[in-house]
Amino acid sequence: MYDVLPKNEKNFDFKSQGETTGLDYDGRFKCKCVLDIAGKHSLELEKTRLTADFANPTTGLQGISLTIATIRAKLIEWPSWWDECNYGLAVYDENIILELYDNIQKAESDWRSELLSKAERAQEAKKAAEAARAEEAGEAPEGK
Repeated sequence: MYDVLPKNEKNFDFKSQGETTGLDYDGRFKCKCVLDIAGKHSLELEKTRLTADFANPTTGLQGISLTIATIRAKLIEWPSWWDECNYGLAVYDENIILELYDNIQKAESDWRSELLSKAERAQEAKKAAEAARAEEAGEAPEGK
C-alpha cells in the first residue's frame, strides 16, 4: 500500500558557523520526511518533556521545545558532534538549531511536493487510459 509513496528519508549535508561561538558545524544528516502516528506520538511526548509540562509555558519555551522535539523525532543519522552536544540541548548557537530545523522542514516540503506530483501523474494516466478504452469501444470521450 505504501509502496506508491515517495521515499520517506532524505540525506542532507550541513555546514554552518555558529553565530555565538564561531564554531564550524558540519556533517551529513538523514531524516524522516514525515512522521507516522508512532513518530508523532514520540514528538508530542518529547515536546511535553521539554516543556516540563508547565501549565503556562512561555512562547520561547514552546518554540524551543517544538524545534528540538521535531529535530529529535525526525533525525535518523547524524554526525558525532550532535551526540556530543546532547542532541541539541548543549548547543550555544541558536542559528545551528534553526538551520537544522529548516533542513528537516524542507525535506518534508519536498516529500509533499513529490507526493502531489505523483498523484497528478497518476490522474493524468488514469484519464488517458479511460480515453483510450472509450476510443476502443467507439464512444465519445467525456466532456466532448
